[in-house]
Amino acid sequence: MKRNHFFALALASLVSSPAFAAVELAKIGAKSITDADVKNVMGNIPEAQKQQINNDADVKARMVDNMVVEELFVMEAEKTGISKDKEFQTALDRARRQLLTQRYLQRSVQPKITDANMRKFFDKNKNRYSQDEVRASHVLLKSEAEAKEVYEKAKAGEDFEVLAKKYSKDPSVAQNMGDLGFFTRSRMVPQFADAAFSMKPGEISQPVKSPFGYHVIKMVEKKEGKPVKFDDVKDQVRGDFQNESINELIATLKKNNKVTIFEEKVKTLKF
Repeated sequence: MKRNHFFALALASLVSSPAFAAVELAKIGAKSITDADVKNVMGNIPEAQKQQINNDADVKARMVDNMVVEELFVMEAEKTGISKDKEFQTALDRARRQLLTQRYLQRSVQPKITDANMRKFFDKNKNRYSQDEVRASHVLLKSEAEAKEVYEKAKAGEDFEVLAKKYSKDPSVAQNMGDLGFFTRSRMVPQFADAAFSMKPGEISQPVKSPFGYHVIKMVEKKEGKPVKFDDVKDQVRGDFQNESINELIATLKKNNKVTIFEEKVKTLKF
C-alpha cells in the first residue's frame, strides 16, 4: 500500500557531465571518439566502480568499441533519413520533455534537500517514523456508498471477518480475512495510517478514502516501539522530504497555471 513518486525517481537519475581535456581514443573516418565522450556517457559512476574500470583494460576496450559501434549505427541511420521520420521526431520530442522535466526538478528541488531542512521535516513529522505498531483489519470497497453500508453492518455487531470475506476487494482477503497484522505508519499510505493510528482498540472507522478505494478499519491492538533518531531514518526522511517538496511544487504550478482536469472525460478515454 506504499507508493513511490515517479518524479523522485526522475530526479534521482540525473547525472552531471563535467568538462574534460579531450584525448582521442578512436576514429571513424573524420569522426573522433575522445576520453571526454566516454566519461560523459558514463556519468557520475560510484568511486568503487570507477576504480574497478580503471584497473581493467578489457572493460575499457569494450566500452570504446561499443561507442564505435554505436557511432557506426548512428551514421548509417542518418544516411537512411530515419531522423526525419515522424515516429523518430515524436520519440525525440518525448525524450526532450523528460530531460527538461528532470533538469527543472534538479534545479528547483535538489537545493532544498539539505541536512538542516531534512531535520526540520523529521521534527515536524516524527509520528511518521515512529516504531509504534498497530494491528488492524480492514474491508476495502470501491465506492463510499458500499463502505458506509459495511460500516453500518460492522457497527451493528456483524462479524468483521465475515464482512471482509464477503465484501472486501483486497486480493489478500482470502488468506487473511482482512487482518493486516501489525504494521508501522511507514508501511501504509498516509490516509490509512493516520486513521488506524488515531483509533482505540476495538474501534471501527468511518469509511477512509485512499488511492486504493474506501476502507472500513477495525483497530485491534497497539504496540509501543522504541524511540527513533534522525540518523536512524535519514535515508527515508530524504525520500519523503524530496517527494513532499515535489508535490508542493506540482500543487503550486497547477494553481498558478489554472489547471483543470475533466475527470468524466478522462474516465471515458480509450486507447
